[in-house]
Amino acid sequence: MRQPIKKVNSLQIKDKRAQLKAQGEEIVNRAKTEVRDLTDEETQAINDIKEQIKGLDEELKALDERLANLKFEDEEDKETEIPSDDEEKNNEDKEEKNHRTMKKERFSLVKAIRNIANNKPMDELTAAVIAKGSEEARKAGISTQGQIQLPESRATVTVTAEGEDVVATDLFDILMPLRAKNVLVEAGAKFYGNLVGDVQVPVMSASNVTWKGEIAEAADGAGTFSHVTLSPHRLTAYVDISKQMLAQDSVDVENAIRTDLINAINTKLEQTILGNGDGKEGGTTVVAPLGMRNGVTATTVADFEDLCELESNVEDANVIGECSYVISNKAKAALRSMIKGTNGTGMVFENGTVDGTKALNTSNVGTTKTIIYGDWSNLAIGSWGNIDITVDPYTKAAAGQVRIVVNAFFDAQKLRSNAFAVGTINTASN
Repeated sequence: MRQPIKKVNSLQIKDKRAQLKAQGEEIVNRAKTEVRDLTDEETQAINDIKEQIKGLDEELKALDERLANLKFEDEEDKETEIPSDDEEKNNEDKEEKNHRTMKKERFSLVKAIRNIANNKPMDELTAAVIAKGSEEARKAGISTQGQIQLPESRATVTVTAEGEDVVATDLFDILMPLRAKNVLVEAGAKFYGNLVGDVQVPVMSASNVTWKGEIAEAADGAGTFSHVTLSPHRLTAYVDISKQMLAQDSVDVENAIRTDLINAINTKLEQTILGNGDGKEGGTTVVAPLGMRNGVTATTVADFEDLCELESNVEDANVIGECSYVISNKAKAALRSMIKGTNGTGMVFENGTVDGTKALNTSNVGTTKTIIYGDWSNLAIGSWGNIDITVDPYTKAAAGQVRIVVNAFFDAQKLRSNAFAVGTINTASN
């Protein structure tokens, strides 16, 4: 008896095509989020994906033609054995099982938290995702404390359950939304992810260039290199979630909890970097990144002339990158009422810029009228390992809530201190 072509072949090809398309979209979206062009490696990856999709399309076309030919032959061949009802059912069961082999699952953070809070075991998919997060932490040299370790980057996790491979492509991916929300990254700060151990970021000084006579030996024109070291510091924050909310399986609830965690991390990270702390957090040991305003005397800005003077201090340091402002909300309010020059009619802050220079305002600068001007590519932010989550169902139990404690590891360092200038708005009218 002729063996029919199983429909699952077509389904498998279509699933593979969808996976490749998703990979390509992810590469493009990452570049859009980071506001940059595709790298050579990313461009090559996109081209490879296009070629693979083209090949799959040809396979589908050939398969359709083969199926059409078989159907025509079956109509002419009256001696073909017709399978019994039991054989038909078995074939359908096999096709369905093979189709499930390629099924995509979505990792649910809410489900993982709910299982821990209710003392229930994890399903195999959730356990596989947590195991991947633990593996990332070990590679980064980070010790974990919580029950949930989330992989730092988007990845694919394959688990085997009852003989079936289930592919999960939607994990937590905290870095992409964190970068998108972080004002410092938007200003141009360099963000390094998936770091392992202490990392030295090289900093090149100005080259030694001199005048010499026509036949005199030239001086060594090679620039000198120094470096700053990024070391992991544990950042911890928490959010309280009602048990009623955790009982929901809604995608909106899932996204809300993820957003709360990202906001908690981003707020503390920005407040620390933009602050003036010594990294000791009230203790005697350095446990956090040094605030970029630590040890810096802020320039008093009373008028537009003072503001121009502050910018010139950075320009005199031969900073050649694109500069921008990060300012507090109160500083923004003050600059909106500051006139450009004694005879000017325009205001200093208009259309999201300070006299044409991009300005980003955030409450994470503080409640004072603080402004920071500079080339933000001279600020390096690093992250290590995974996101570690502790589920605490006891502390807020009386209020019907579960406390989620998140731990992550970050550091931030200025590559060149003279690439930034700090000011405080102090005008008579404000």
